[in-house]
Amino acid sequence: MTDLIKTDLKRIFKDKLFLITCIIAVALAIFSPLLNVLIYSALDALESLELLGMMPTAKSFFFQSFLPGNNMGFIMPILVAIILCKDFGQGTVRNKIICGHSRRAIFLSMFISSSVVSSIIMLGQGLITLFFSLIFFDYSAEAFTFSELGYFLLSVLFELLIYVFISAIISFLCVSMKNAGLAVVMYVAINFLFAIVGSVTMIASTFAQADTLGYKVLEILNNANVFTSTLIGSGVTYSAKDIFYILMPSVGGSVLAVLFGILIFNKKNLK
Repeated sequence: MTDLIKTDLKRIFKDKLFLITCIIAVALAIFSPLLNVLIYSALDALESLELLGMMPTAKSFFFQSFLPGNNMGFIMPILVAIILCKDFGQGTVRNKIICGHSRRAIFLSMFISSSVVSSIIMLGQGLITLFFSLIFFDYSAEAFTFSELGYFLLSVLFELLIYVFISAIISFLCVSMKNAGLAVVMYVAINFLFAIVGSVTMIASTFAQADTLGYKVLEILNNANVFTSTLIGSGVTYSAKDIFYILMPSVGGSVLAVLFGILIFNKKNLK
């Protein structure tokens, strides 16, 4: 399967759409902090925000850039889905099967390749966002210390696990749908659905009474919704509960999407 993964990665990296994706990622990474600076400067609000303790930070820009519904987090999976679906339209998948590769290996190669590419793109645009944000803003309200490095690296790992989960969803949709268009539409629908649910539960939790069953259920839904949750990167340490909320949907969801993807792909009629 190693040869399959290498072949898939080589094909993706050579695809012009991958280059376009990278260009968009770099442009958005530069544009996001720069736009905020221009707006705040035009409104002459930077000094007021600093006095109120509401000054934007490079840390917040960095972790917000990973949100699945925010800029590149929304665009990237769509473009990757289009690239992956080309295998079916060009007959590449049939050729792989004729060459003796199992459908399970083909799907896993698609999933792993998608995860690698997604992680590279998102990490790259996140780091560029961080670099340009540091030109205008401090990393955080407090000075960055060496002890926070472990939290930062763990947070990055958690963010990338979310995109492994999204890659599993994309791979599942690519083998389930008839073409790239349907796969893209379904992913957009899933993204919007989680975003809407996240918005509703967040608003509802502000009106729910603390220590009630309803509030606890809403808290679980808010924290476990990886498409809208800001649990990652919002503090200085993680509790066991935080780690559970992050790993449960990202790891558990990835496993389920991969298993169902393999099951459907084994039954898929390739014409």
